[in-house]
Amino acid sequence: MPNTVSSYVRKRRILEMLRVVEGMVMANVIEYSTEHVRRAERAAYWREHAWSSVGGFDIAPDDEQFRATAALRRVGSVTVARVKAPAHRLSRNHQQARGDDRRLFKLVVQHEGTIFLDQRDKRIALKPGHWTLYDMTRPFRFHSTETTRQSAVLIRAEDLHLADLTPYSLRLFSGATGYSSMLQAALTTAASDHGRDCAEGDIGVMIARLARLALLEHGSHEARRTSREVMRERIEGYLDLHLRRGDLSIETVAHGLNCSKRYLHKVFLEGDCTLSEHILQRRLEASRRNLIDPAAAQQSVTDIAYAWGFSSLAYFSRVFKLAYGLSPREYRIAHAAGADGTVQSPPAARAKKKGPPHRATAPF
Repeated sequence: MPNTVSSYVRKRRILEMLRVVEGMVMANVIEYSTEHVRRAERAAYWREHAWSSVGGFDIAPDDEQFRATAALRRVGSVTVARVKAPAHRLSRNHQQARGDDRRLFKLVVQHEGTIFLDQRDKRIALKPGHWTLYDMTRPFRFHSTETTRQSAVLIRAEDLHLADLTPYSLRLFSGATGYSSMLQAALTTAASDHGRDCAEGDIGVMIARLARLALLEHGSHEARRTSREVMRERIEGYLDLHLRRGDLSIETVAHGLNCSKRYLHKVFLEGDCTLSEHILQRRLEASRRNLIDPAAAQQSVTDIAYAWGFSSLAYFSRVFKLAYGLSPREYRIAHAAGADGTVQSPPAARAKKKGPPHRATAPF
């Protein structure tokens, strides 16, 4: 048995090196396939590679062929994946669950075939066009009787900003309308690596926020909040999708959310800033992340400014320096030189000071 395991490990390492040489590991997307693994070792191969992202589990393919593929991509604080696998059973017991101290939930969007999921006293049949969320820190059972295909994301509980996720766990949600349809589209795109023009951190933030909005939209104890809190969530969701638009303004937000500009002002009345200032702060923060993102190193400051809805480079440079203390070019150079720990000063923090530097300059 030890010789068999050692042989498998050696083969696995060789296969990994071949994949790198052949270009199968690209742009933070890692692809796995059992196609080139010996049939007797395919289940072990699948379990080993999934371990790093979802923790320990047991797997039992319906037959030894088990031709399965997966592509994993880390985007910000979340891990997205697209998976295609033949009929198999998968489970996680109490000991395996206790050995994982991460507070992770798995959100699955089903594209093909049906999977059956059991956790606690609940059981669902997840079919194409639907999605669900379940707790990876608790035992569960999963099985399929046919080839299935899905997109999935691992999200930290704290990123969903919900006091209690129990009411949402292992429920069937339709992906046909509302925020669920946006979530399904965003997750499918992120898993297929088509959204390379966005910073990966932005994609991760957007997926987590859309997941929260979709859960709230379907209703639960957490959804029983004031209308102002619900509208604030809707505004943030709208900004997630339209922050890059050059014509984004209070008028376009009001039109997009079918409400009055006066009501939008009321939602932000008790906060530290107006909606116009909030839009500016979010654009500045998104631009700041792009400036220090190695994947965007070839983008000019002008390109980044225009990509985040600024119509004037001079205006962008002025408000950026007021918010962070350095011009965009100086900030990028300072970060590259290792001085990022001393130059960052989030606009939200500066807005708490009396008379924030950009309060009168937001062009909305």
